[in-house]
Amino acid sequence: MSRGFVCSLAGVALTILAWYGPWAWPAWPAFTVLHIVFGSGGGYHDLDPAGRGAVIVALIIVNVAFWGAVVFVLWVAAQRAGRDRLRVTNRTGAGMDSS
Repeated sequence: MSRGFVCSLAGVALTILAWYGPWAWPAWPAFTVLHIVFGSGGGYHDLDPAGRGAVIVALIIVNVAFWGAVVFVLWVAAQRAGRDRLRVTNRTGAGMDSS
């Protein structure tokens, strides 16, 4: 599987956790966008059902994209850290057979 696909699946998993889990932290990207667009007033509730559905779909897209990007950045950072550690180990000769 490609890295992008796995990151997208992680974003979907965290979004599902946001919907069905007991915590609010997985949904904070969507909550932040909702607060920026509608403020602390009740503007979201004044929309017709089709408008609310469109907002929900947009918030799901925002949440999946944000968490997918976070997982992607962490994955790339972990790979680079592993390569740097391997490079340092090879330079110093640690772990190499000296016989």
